[in-house]
Amino acid sequence: MIYQHNGLAVNLYSLKVIRIEKTEEGGYLVFEFDNAIIAVLKDETDELLDGSYRNEPFSQYYEDIGALEADFKIWVDAWNEAVVS
Repeated sequence: MIYQHNGLAVNLYSLKVIRIEKTEEGGYLVFEFDNAIIAVLKDETDELLDGSYRNEPFSQYYEDIGALEADFKIWVDAWNEAVVS
């Protein structure tokens, strides 16, 4: 399920973590995802092997902590709705 809010579109089925990282002047809403599984051809044997590759997290900066916490709740609620459905 792709969910969009506040300029971000996220595949909620591959989401692993949503977290807040506060700074002195604001904070970041950080999204982490499950590793990508990609089949790789092994040259010596012509065998396809599944490799696990880390997906880089991404973040969105907020100057207002209240807005950050409100958006965090919106994203967590959407994620919960996607997982429960």
